[in-house]
Amino acid sequence: MQKHFFLWALWVFGLPLLSLAQDKPQIIVLTDIGGDTDDEQSLARFLYYADHFDIKGLCATSRLGHGQDTKPEIIHSQLQAYREVYPNLLLHSQDFPDPDQLERLVKNGQGDHKSLGEGHDTEASDHIIQVIDGTDHTVHIAVWGGLRELAQALWKVKENRNSEQLEAFCKKIQVHAIGDQDGHRDYMLKEFKDVKFIANGFAWYGFAGVRELSAFRGMYMTGDVSMQDGDWVRTEIHGNGPLSEKYQLHGHGTDGMKEGDTPSFLGLLENGLNVPEKPEYGGWGGRYRWLNNHLYIDVPDFLEGKLNERHTVARWRSAFQRDFMARVKWATMSFAEANHNPVVIINGGKSTFPLELEAKAGERVVLDASQSSDPDGDALEFHWFVYDEIFRASEPIRFEMENQGAKASFKMPELPKGEKIHIIAEVTDNGQPAMTRYRRIILTTL
Repeated sequence: MQKHFFLWALWVFGLPLLSLAQDKPQIIVLTDIGGDTDDEQSLARFLYYADHFDIKGLCATSRLGHGQDTKPEIIHSQLQAYREVYPNLLLHSQDFPDPDQLERLVKNGQGDHKSLGEGHDTEASDHIIQVIDGTDHTVHIAVWGGLRELAQALWKVKENRNSEQLEAFCKKIQVHAIGDQDGHRDYMLKEFKDVKFIANGFAWYGFAGVRELSAFRGMYMTGDVSMQDGDWVRTEIHGNGPLSEKYQLHGHGTDGMKEGDTPSFLGLLENGLNVPEKPEYGGWGGRYRWLNNHLYIDVPDFLEGKLNERHTVARWRSAFQRDFMARVKWATMSFAEANHNPVVIINGGKSTFPLELEAKAGERVVLDASQSSDPDGDALEFHWFVYDEIFRASEPIRFEMENQGAKASFKMPELPKGEKIHIIAEVTDNGQPAMTRYRRIILTTL
């Protein structure tokens, strides 16, 4: 009722609303919140982006080495802070979910992170089954701690259904797991091969894993580290209402931001770059290559001339940090005071899905973003580039620019059969903080 009242009031007074144009990804979060403080950082950021998701569950899982227990009360505490800023968030996007709805989605797991099977069902594991049974679409499961609750849900389904039913159930799941923090990954990969599984930090052997090969560590390592230390948290995040104060000043072992779990949902945001069910395309949550069955693992990108798995996240950090800084201000500012993302229109279309084009080798291809706009009336800057790590043509694309960079043209290269070139249009406004949106163009040679 509260949400509907605010939407009615905004409509009556003619104030602008931002709404997401396509179906939002369904997501269940499994968090070992109460252990490493970075989960509290990640949850705060997640709630500032709650309008991007169809949130189906917020599950408190074992705190693992920090304690064989769970801390759902920390989730409820953050939701109370969200409740206080919710009316102001609605001024900026009509899609923020009602706090009462989110409170009902908090589910508790089992403190004992090892035990699976008979007698180990929990509120969280049963809820996972209920959500997946209730949809015909993909359910994204973001795993910030252990996999136990999901593993228990899958065990129960396997025990009680036939092989065809189990397969159908598994095919509706896409996991993005940060490491293998409770040791259940091998069991899942062996027994449930139809689950699409993004193993972020695949080179993980307990907490002695290879840090330098884990995409999720690109959230806070390598690249531009100017917007993440404790001073940045104090000046840019804190002081913007109750939810901003729930953002922990430091992650475990870091000065300021850590958020190692955040890539599990950053790649689901509707920003024109991310394609949630195509982890091989890359985006704010990293890039992953297919290994076998439905398993995807970390893959390296270049950054500052060096190739590393962390760079698939770190290369976007300046953009996603500025975006977060702007969103935090939505909790206290009016629409007119705050900054909002530009709207990218390529060749007359403003969808955030990839634009797929075919052209003959040698043919001139024109990409025109001149109709792009900004809801705040800000000036826009255009940048075009090829995502070379996906596929680099033998003949490099040379862009010719017009209209202050809003229009790009080039000669279509000849490509091997089946290969595609990904061009990214990056559009940034001059608001404070500046915000960026994208459009992915996928080219195939006829």
